[in-house]
Amino acid sequence: MRDDRYPIACDDDTLDAIKAAMQRSDDEALALLDAAVSRHPADARLALLRGSVYASQGAYPQAFADLSQAVVMAPELYAARFMLGYLELCHRGAAQAIAVWHPLTQLGEHEALGDFARGLTLLVTGEPERARAFLQRGLEGNRDHPELSPFVQSLIEKSHEIVAAGEPAPVPGFGAVPDAPAADGANDGEDEEPGNGSHLLLGGYLDRRDH
Repeated sequence: MRDDRYPIACDDDTLDAIKAAMQRSDDEALALLDAAVSRHPADARLALLRGSVYASQGAYPQAFADLSQAVVMAPELYAARFMLGYLELCHRGAAQAIAVWHPLTQLGEHEALGDFARGLTLLVTGEPERARAFLQRGLEGNRDHPELSPFVQSLIEKSHEIVAAGEPAPVPGFGAVPDAPAADGANDGEDEEPGNGSHLLLGGYLDRRDH
């Protein structure tokens, strides 16, 4: 079955296979994504997925290219805009991030990504109290993006520190520096590949049919 709202839409079975591969191996996922993009170059969801994989690998030019393309092709694909804004914040600065997030800040109060964008915008412009209120409201109403909730909770807890430092906090698995291995070797990740299972926002978002 295809989602007719997306031009030349990729079939659901292929999308499911790609999302499953993203939990196992970035290289496997990229191979499937490259093949799918060659067949369905106008499906913004593929650009979002591939941009997420690139970002988790630290391949930022490719991530910027794919996420930017996803935003242009499907402005209503809010996850792509949110992720692009965070890449802008981490790598190019607050002004660019705020510009990217602006359409999200116009969403209704029941859209968690809207509240997250409003909160982050206020946070990077030095208004931690108001930022916390929006982030908390978004967190309480967040049903579609559970992968993002721990990060938002950490923003709420560290909002004053972030404002004082003038720096964004990293999102685990999305443009973040990996944690150093524990001294005792625990959780050394020797059985995992970088980025596996860490692609934010994507698990539930692409299953929705109301965005």
